[in-house]
Amino acid sequence: MEREFLDIVPHSNGWCFVGSGLRSPAYPSYHLALAAAKKLRSERKSGKPPVLRSLDLKGRLLPIDDRLVFPEPRFGG
Repeated sequence: MEREFLDIVPHSNGWCFVGSGLRSPAYPSYHLALAAAKKLRSERKSGKPPVLRSLDLKGRLLPIDDRLVFPEPRFGG
């Protein structure tokens, strides 16, 4: 079974998340977009919950560590 992803990416008006061919509204901060993506993920009832990922400066989508209280976007490395 293929995993589903919710990707938090920069937007011209802030940050948004993209998943299943849909894009969220723009949020003014990374943390608000992350909170909205986590809420959507928790509301999903079917199958495995989507994996949250964030875009780094090299254009890679990296998984977000849910154990952190305020995970930051990864810059560098």
